[in-house]
Amino acid sequence: MYYSDAIVSKMISDDILAKKLDNALVGVKDQVFEQAARIQDGTTRMAYYLSCFTDNYHDVCSKLKKEDVRFFEAFYHLVKYRRMISELIQIYIELILKNRIPQQLEHIKRLLMKVNVNISSSSLTTQSFALGVTSAICLGSNVSDGIVRKMSKVSGLSVAAVNFYGYIQQAAESAERLQIMHPGYYQELYVRKLEMMYFLVEPVFMKAHFFMANLSSDDDIANAIFRMTR
Repeated sequence: MYYSDAIVSKMISDDILAKKLDNALVGVKDQVFEQAARIQDGTTRMAYYLSCFTDNYHDVCSKLKKEDVRFFEAFYHLVKYRRMISELIQIYIELILKNRIPQQLEHIKRLLMKVNVNISSSSLTTQSFALGVTSAICLGSNVSDGIVRKMSKVSGLSVAAVNFYGYIQQAAESAERLQIMHPGYYQELYVRKLEMMYFLVEPVFMKAHFFMANLSSDDDIANAIFRMTR
């Protein structure tokens, strides 16, 4: 459940990426490309900051500063509470289960049991059921693999300013995509100052096609949860 511990340790370490490259040959090519892409993102963001010296780009500068502040607020939450991954997922699960009555939750639970997804819940309240679903998802291979890949991407956060701003740029672009694709979930994260950490779990949500489907029925919700656990 506490994937955030690993993320924090990687984000604040300067030499993890170098050690990984020294100790393993598999995946080196992908790591290099990802690092290059991140540096490019950082360079782009720093170029945006240079536009602050031009009168016509004050709005851009203000937006960048706000994103930086929001990123550090979310990162502080990540370091302090160590439950960022499960929290991001649980907030969304609670959102899609909102207004579901106990009978509907029981139906969803039965549907999941048919596909070997067992939900441990002390009671059939939305919050309790969402916690059980979150636990099942976080233990699933889909999330585990996704988090491992993301941790590789965020390793060595403090090695250089351009690399550092690359993460913020990725986080900002990810948050903007979320705002377009699912305004309700974005707002739930925004009020908690967490939207800039959504980029950590975005690949997992996209792989499960969570935002592509119309989750209007109990069957739709059960199918979406099932995809998240795989």
